[in-house]
Parts: sequence; C-alpha cells; structure tokens
Amino acid sequence: MKEKVEEVMTRKVITVKETDSLQDVATVFKANRISGAPVLNDKEEVVGVVSEADILKVLDTFHWYTPVLTTLDILHLREEQSHDIQQDIEKASEMKAEEVMSKNPETISPDTSINDAAQIMHATGFNRLPVVDGQGTLVGIVTRADIIASLYEK
Repeated sequence: MKEKVEEVMTRKVITVKETDSLQDVATVFKANRISGAPVLNDKEEVVGVVSEADILKVLDTFHWYTPVLTTLDILHLREEQSHDIQQDIEKASEMKAEEVMSKNPETISPDTSINDAAQIMHATGFNRLPVVDGQGTLVGIVTRADIIASLYEK
C-alpha cells in the first residue's frame, strides 16, 4: 500500500500565472480536463490555487446568474438583459486569477503521509494540495481523487 504523497502525486503540474485572465484560466482547465491549478507568481512561487468553484463564485455575484440557467432561459431573455449578461461575462473574463484564487494555500512536502494529506484536505475543504520541496519549488500536486485511488491500489 502506498504511504507517501510522492507515490501518488501528479508530477507534471498544470499551473497558471496570477496575472492570467479568468478566460485564460478556463481555457487551460478545459484543454487539460482539470478543475483547478496552482497559481504561480513571476518568481515561480506558489501563491494560490484557483478552481472552477472560484470562477463560479464570480458568476454568483451577477444578478441574472443561477446554476440552473439553461440555454432556453437565455434565449428568452429580453435584449437589454442579454446585453447585461454579455457585459458581465466580459468583465468576469478579464478578471485575473489573483483576484479569485485561494491565497496562501496549504502546501505539503513529497514525504507527507497520504493520511496526513487527506486530513489537511478534510480540515481545509481544499480538493488539491500543491507539493513543494524544501526550497518551496513546486514538484507536484495531490488531489482528492489521487488519495481515493490510492486506497484501492494494491
């Protein structure tokens, strides 16, 4: 049975920059089929984590948004409402990752036990934890799915 984070973490980590627009972040998520990523500053330091949930929180601030908004609903909106929606989407798309990310994320080392990582995730509510070496360099990421999968591997 695997015991350390380094045994289950993803080593080729997809990252975004803190200055990336939410449009760019969403594009990275879609292209790589991921739902979150560490955010790096210009010194390549982990300064946050951004997720689909963070982007959805932005949409929640708009008066027209509801998670069950369907294409049919959008088609029946009046023209002035459609214009408002378009402006809101453009505004959200231009926001930067640093504006919506979880700042100062909990990080772990490669030799952290899988059990400890799971406890940190449970305590913080985070679904992913950046893995950094002794110098603070990003070397991997461990997700809730990685930990669950490790329970079933022999």
